[in-house]
Amino acid sequence: MPLAVEIVLIVIGVLLLALALIGSGISRRLMTIPKMHRAPRVAVAILGVLLLAGGFWGMWSGTQKHGPTLAALRAHIPNDVKSSLTCTQAVDTPKNGVKLECSGGQGSLPTYVWYAMFPDVNSMQNYWMQEAGPSNLPGTHCKTIADYETGGKQTFTLGDQAITDGDEACYVNGNTTAEIYTDRRYNIVVYAEESDPQKFSDFTKWLDNTSVPPGPSDTAPPTPSQTPDGS
Repeated sequence: MPLAVEIVLIVIGVLLLALALIGSGISRRLMTIPKMHRAPRVAVAILGVLLLAGGFWGMWSGTQKHGPTLAALRAHIPNDVKSSLTCTQAVDTPKNGVKLECSGGQGSLPTYVWYAMFPDVNSMQNYWMQEAGPSNLPGTHCKTIADYETGGKQTFTLGDQAITDGDEACYVNGNTTAEIYTDRRYNIVVYAEESDPQKFSDFTKWLDNTSVPPGPSDTAPPTPSQTPDGS
């Protein structure tokens, strides 16, 4: 709703409430304004309240950030992921975001992968920092099994080497190899894990190639206000 319309609704609502108040006879000095009967006075007051509520609600809703939709997220799920894994809405959907959980049958690669989309780069980055805990990861790479075992974090680029496209963190939990990275182009967080250590090489190749959300690569992604290394 345009702001001008909301202001008009509020002004009219105030005038109607004032009219109902005056018509109740509370201001007997205004003898030129006759006292209104109860029924029309109540109707005018109710209409005034409704207009006020509508105006204020429109102003409030206009300032709220509208979260992404599952359809928008599905548009950035790689075709190879959709063809080899089954993706359903995740139960633990983050605040203001949408999330899909993808998994396949026995022996599928990876074991699980989640895609979460957010309305802006900062809420995406906050989620990544909360889930990945990068402050607890001393490493700087996510390339070798030793990097994963130590725990690593780094920023990365996809095309233009001068533009940071996202941040990634990796670690090992028992026999499970996990990585969680951001894609600043679309405010998407990708989390994947593989429970078979023998598939580590294939898992890292899958992360670098198949898992990347598709879409235009020539658009400069936004930079979050805070990242672990200040980039």
